[in-house]
Amino acid sequence: MASVVGCVLAIVGFMLGYFLRAPLDDLKDTDEQTVTGLAKVEERALTSDTTIGGNVRRGKTSDITLQASEGEQVVTRVEVSKGDVLNSGQLIAIVSGRPIFAVSTEFPLYRNLDLGDSGDDVRELNSLLSNLGKASARSENFTQSTRDGIAQLYSGYDLKAPSSGQDEVKEAQAAYDEAKSDSEVDDEERQTLLEQLDSAKAKAGVQFRLSDFYFLPSGSPNIEKIVKRGSIIDSEEPVLGTVRSGESTVKARVDLSQAEKFETGTEVTVSTTDSTVSQEIFTVKEISDFKEASGEDDKIPPGYDVTFESEDDFPDELQDAAAVSITLAGDDSDKSTAIPLVGLREDPEGNYVLLPGADEKCRVSTGEEASGWIEVSSDCITVGDKIVVGP
Repeated sequence: MASVVGCVLAIVGFMLGYFLRAPLDDLKDTDEQTVTGLAKVEERALTSDTTIGGNVRRGKTSDITLQASEGEQVVTRVEVSKGDVLNSGQLIAIVSGRPIFAVSTEFPLYRNLDLGDSGDDVRELNSLLSNLGKASARSENFTQSTRDGIAQLYSGYDLKAPSSGQDEVKEAQAAYDEAKSDSEVDDEERQTLLEQLDSAKAKAGVQFRLSDFYFLPSGSPNIEKIVKRGSIIDSEEPVLGTVRSGESTVKARVDLSQAEKFETGTEVTVSTTDSTVSQEIFTVKEISDFKEASGEDDKIPPGYDVTFESEDDFPDELQDAAAVSITLAGDDSDKSTAIPLVGLREDPEGNYVLLPGADEKCRVSTGEEASGWIEVSSDCITVGDKIVVGP
């Protein structure tokens, strides 16, 4: 029995040795050769994204400050909302019965104005009214036309313009009425009082009340913050809201090689470096002339300042001075004949590729390189051919 078992084991050992030797021999033969594969020559866009750093510029902020008054003021109406662009002649709010208009002038006016006043500020008031399409004296004099223009501004919002001289009219009227019934007053004195009454009536009328106006900063200001209806305005800090003036943009400094890519109108995506904002669409608005290095120790390198503007409303999340990444996508329309880099070979005579089954090297010229592929040109390969890749 033992001899039978030994014979069987001997046969099994022989068979295992025979069948295992062949794969091991094949593996040895493989190790002595170069492992290769094939890759197809393709038409590809060999472009890569360009990413640069920049910063957000949100313009300047300023408060909508009311004229000082005694005691607290109550906001009874609000006519604007956050994000609205303020235009000259627009009603912002009504505070304690007093309207607050936004107006744009070359310089802020500084006093109440009335019939008979004159000066550069009166000329500016008349210019304001004219620009708003209202009646105007078109001079440095406050005339009845100026009054009419102011009245038109208020009536456009169903409001009554402030007036002056009413107390004087009442006093003159009372004096004349008393004189008419007083037998001791002669006709000459009555006539004098009548003339005084007529003069008071002529002077009384619409006036320019400075406290009703907020003078806009330049640069298309928009509402950053505004109080709510019913709010109480502190007399010591009479702030109705905040406006931001100047355009909100993103800016970056680029070198000469990058500047050629950022032409006016080019679309980019903007993301914050902390990822709170991602992939907002912007376009190149303008690019400056070349600028030398600047800043402390020339920390800002020489180059060109590129200004980017948002295609839609400027994102609220992009805070002033925030660092951002600006990405310009590669141009996929510019395609060329390309091969994988692992298929490109080199010898003392230059670059070449190997074609399967060919005895000679196929010489190639190379161009752009991106994402593991390289542009090639040659008389011996074309798109769709296969080349040998590997070490």
